[in-house]
Amino acid sequence: MVGRRAIEALGKRARVGLAFDPGGEFAPSSFKYERHREICLADTMGKGSFVCCYASLKEDGRAYAGFPDGIPDGTSLGTFLGRQFARLAEDLGFDYLWLSNGFGFGMETWQVKGPLFDGAAFFPDKAVDLRDRILAFWSDFRRECPGLGLETRGTNLGTATDLASDATPLREIYAGGFDVVPPPNSPWAAINGDFGVEMAGYLSRIVESPPGKPIPFRFYIHDPWWLNSPWLDRYEAQPHDIHLPLSVSRLNAEGRTEVPETLSLLSIDDSYGAMPDEVPLGVTPHLLRAWKERADAAGPLVWLYPFDEVHEAMYARPHQPERLFHTDWFVREAINHGLPVNTVVGTRAFRADDGRCRNALEGRILLSPSPLESATEAALLDWVEQGGSAIVYGPLGTAPRLRERLGLAAAPPVRGSLILESRLEPIDGPVVEPESNRLEHRPLVSGGDLEESPRDLAAAAVLARQGPEVRALAASYRSDRGGRLWWLRGSLPLSIRTETGAHLPVPDKPGSSFDLGILCRQVLAEWGWTLAFDRRSRHQRTPVLSLHRFENGWFFSGYTPDTTVGLRLKSPFGAPLFLGAETWLGKGGSGYHLPRGWRCECRVFVEQAAESRISHKEELPGQIGVRRRLWVHGLASARLRFFPPVDPETVTLWLNPEWPFITGQKAEFTHRRTPQGTLIESCGPPITGSVLISW
Repeated sequence: MVGRRAIEALGKRARVGLAFDPGGEFAPSSFKYERHREICLADTMGKGSFVCCYASLKEDGRAYAGFPDGIPDGTSLGTFLGRQFARLAEDLGFDYLWLSNGFGFGMETWQVKGPLFDGAAFFPDKAVDLRDRILAFWSDFRRECPGLGLETRGTNLGTATDLASDATPLREIYAGGFDVVPPPNSPWAAINGDFGVEMAGYLSRIVESPPGKPIPFRFYIHDPWWLNSPWLDRYEAQPHDIHLPLSVSRLNAEGRTEVPETLSLLSIDDSYGAMPDEVPLGVTPHLLRAWKERADAAGPLVWLYPFDEVHEAMYARPHQPERLFHTDWFVREAINHGLPVNTVVGTRAFRADDGRCRNALEGRILLSPSPLESATEAALLDWVEQGGSAIVYGPLGTAPRLRERLGLAAAPPVRGSLILESRLEPIDGPVVEPESNRLEHRPLVSGGDLEESPRDLAAAAVLARQGPEVRALAASYRSDRGGRLWWLRGSLPLSIRTETGAHLPVPDKPGSSFDLGILCRQVLAEWGWTLAFDRRSRHQRTPVLSLHRFENGWFFSGYTPDTTVGLRLKSPFGAPLFLGAETWLGKGGSGYHLPRGWRCECRVFVEQAAESRISHKEELPGQIGVRRRLWVHGLASARLRFFPPVDPETVTLWLNPEWPFITGQKAEFTHRRTPQGTLIESCGPPITGSVLISW
């Protein structure tokens, strides 16, 4: 092929692939929509609009490359596609096939509804049969096309959601020897700004991988099938869909941090076939920075994902589809309300006997769905009893020991309208609309009915009342070794609107019910992390945040759908100072107003009682042997903490130095090793004025 030869002439290896799309997005198809409509089982974009991977073909006497005598009746789509592509690749020199738009992972891969879920009820009894039919597609395809590359787009949703709606056996696809590249992040955030869906889905799929396959990342710069170029229009030339998904990482059983290793760009040309220079010129610097700054350690909050357990829970009896749905959608809601979830670890790795994974999690807070079986429950309890921290969400019917530790008891099921009472301290700024104390508990999207009752009403942090019935929505437990467990029931203010054709659950109108999305951030404040938003109205969307570690630094990234909303931050180390920004610092933390898409490096944290305007910026190195220098101006009787990227012995802190800034009064400081990395802390008199940090 001409393109391959041109690339290889530059000394680069070229691979050429072909996309197979189950719908009509990429090309009209008389095969799909005229001759063989029987394979169009999905109603994704209208009745019978998408091909389903486990469909079978009716008899067809037309000659095809792989079927010169025609297609026999009942031929599986996997067999037909595999044989046809093998012949095509041999004749034209293709290296791989790309399965687009969720093909290969079920029937309805764009929406929460599917053959096991109609939006009003689940039908789990068909799960095992559908699982086997999906796996038969992969087996049939690979039997006919054994040696060629196979890449995937995947669905737009999470692993547990796909199981609950389509019985998608991602675990078995990964482990089945099909030599498949796992799905990358969904591009839907470019379309609807729903980073909760993108990030939660991405993390749930990369928690495990097919053997030898790296984590992929894809960025959406042009779309030649629709008249849009996302970098220029949907993204407004801002890098939120670069920095947020490229902040993700997973921990493996050895405790190593693994990050995206392959980059795909869709696509280099726009809807008219043009390749405007402004797009690569704008995108490249952000991609290079994000790639360089990929995580090298777990973030402060780590999602403990039950990859094996959700598969077992869907296929074994009793089926638990509501619990699976809730596993993903609780985290989607939390991310969209500002919780920085961008590190994931599987229960398989967490429970590994050698403990290396748990050692790498020291000092982190686990975010875990309520365990579906006793082994994970025991591991979580041991984690807390040994001094670890965890937030557990969801019903506790399968975790009786956790329920007992939290001072809760099983109670008759409650659903529908309730009145809430919360004892958690407010963290966000006040808004003009009064806060609602009402909640509509919908079991379908919230993991079942409310069945946890507090033994002591005074001990529960959040209560829900329905007449004489009282149920707990939040409770906590502290172990003798200082471990802390918070539990959130996680009732979700979402509805499935089957009549509107909406692909995703629809949130309640702002102000119509209690803002449950804030509970995760309120609980996180118990560990010293304040992530607060200042807005005027509940109708304003809150920022989406991620927080990852690189070279002992803290890297905050975000998407600000409403740039009038302010951000206030505080950590266990003090208020974070964003490099290249100013802030008014006080007891409420450091405050910022940020653009639509952003990333800020943070190595300096400050504690002080007085309010002052603080500036934190880069200074030129200025002398041989110095790599970087950072200014902090405006301190008022402050304690300063600094996370260096190098040996602390090479770091100097000058107090109020004068030009040429190579000598002066040294600040007294000590350095210590913490679970979060090496930390330098001022230990003399409180600092007022400026500090120049050099290394």
